[in-house]
Amino acid sequence: MAFFKNRYKPISEWKKRLLTDVDKEHAHRGSGGLMNEIYQLIEKLAATSGQFASLLQDPLLDSLLFNKKNDLIKKLTATDFSKISTVYLGAHLVHARSMSENVHFVHLASDFLHKPPASIPKGAVFILLNNDIGKDLPAYIDFYNKNPQALFVIWDWDSQHWLQMSALCAIHCDVYISASSETVFALSHFNPCVIGPVFACVHQWSRTFVLNNLELLLSERADGPFGMHVHYEKYARRNRAIASVMQHFPAVAFANNDFKGRSDLENLKEWGAYKTHWIMPVLGGVPIRVYNALLTGGIPILPAFYQNMPEVAYLGTSPLYYDLNGLVEPHEIAKSAINVFNESGENGLIQRVLDGLARHHADTRCNDILLRVQRAVDGILRNDYAFHDSYLSTYHA
Repeated sequence: MAFFKNRYKPISEWKKRLLTDVDKEHAHRGSGGLMNEIYQLIEKLAATSGQFASLLQDPLLDSLLFNKKNDLIKKLTATDFSKISTVYLGAHLVHARSMSENVHFVHLASDFLHKPPASIPKGAVFILLNNDIGKDLPAYIDFYNKNPQALFVIWDWDSQHWLQMSALCAIHCDVYISASSETVFALSHFNPCVIGPVFACVHQWSRTFVLNNLELLLSERADGPFGMHVHYEKYARRNRAIASVMQHFPAVAFANNDFKGRSDLENLKEWGAYKTHWIMPVLGGVPIRVYNALLTGGIPILPAFYQNMPEVAYLGTSPLYYDLNGLVEPHEIAKSAINVFNESGENGLIQRVLDGLARHHADTRCNDILLRVQRAVDGILRNDYAFHDSYLSTYHA
């Protein structure tokens, strides 16, 4: 017991040992040296993490999971979902196409909650993004509750930074899918049927549209990098990163969401006009722009922490990775990215486009989701407690 008591002292008792000589001097002078301030920050983070973990222990969440699992079993028993044939997709997935002749995709309008589809067949599946329902959540919850003959799948693209919406989505669906691996544990407390994660995808253009405009993607490109990012006040570190890099490259800057008002062709031209793409995520998830960059043939420049996340396992060898030093002096890594693009040549560009269509397009993701949902449903009905799924094996297939 004495060993553990001495070993697990509060950080405040250890920090003086770990301060550098300079920082010790600052600390003794009462100026609060850099390391001293960092240790205080760590203590605040630990307190916040402890509070979050404590909230997840609430027995209310156990009751929620127990009841939702029983309700899901009743739904799967009452309606046959063994052969899914009709799939309703939210408006953000308008360019997704079925890859099975036995499955028909029905594309919903953005205001479908105000004009619900009539005569929803038994055994139908809805695949909706958090963005499809977030703006009118009460109407969605009512729609969900009124259609027990359908299976509702929420694919949460903002799971890494919108916890309130993510938890509400998880509660009010049959199958919840996170787009980020780092939040799966927390969100599993709100739904007993969590599959995936299934990462975000290219959804701006249809597969046919990209192939029909392949010649555009083979045109001469600027050295770049390209990186227009929306300014979010609450993510100061990201904003600092963008502000640092934009001092060096004019095509890296703060922007608004005006791309939503452009045509598909205009957006494709913009993405295909640069050899490289500097990408700065909000938090830990892989944003859509990573997949846009790859599918349009560019070289993504990504934050170094991605190398320690499972998401990176199927991004291939094209991306390069920057650390904090690279944000301060970005020319070296930008030059390396240009070299990767140039050395790969036209064949490399075409291969990136084809790989992007095969691995990161909405078609692939939606059909992957259907396979996962089918396996999950079958497993629940068989009381099969073994694990038969792996997103890594899917993407490396």
